[in-house]
Amino acid sequence: MSKSELITLLAQLPDGDARLDAVGAAINGGTKSAPVSVKLWKMGDACREIGFSRVTLWRLIQEKRIGTVEVRKGSLRIPDAEIRRFVGAA
Repeated sequence: MSKSELITLLAQLPDGDARLDAVGAAINGGTKSAPVSVKLWKMGDACREIGFSRVTLWRLIQEKRIGTVEVRKGSLRIPDAEIRRFVGAA
């Protein structure tokens, strides 16, 4: 299973699901970590969240500065963690 497939499956779980904490703990070597956000943003919503135009967001995606998940052919979403990472790095 690819990383994007896993993110898509996890995004379908309701917020606060205990399975998310278990996945986070497994990724971190068995240690309990902060809750993991698996929200996937639509392009327009991500633009509003970051405060950029669609053109700028697409440029950042093409430059591989923001990662995406393809939920179905031709339909991209931006993981919440990518937005938080980018905003924190800016």
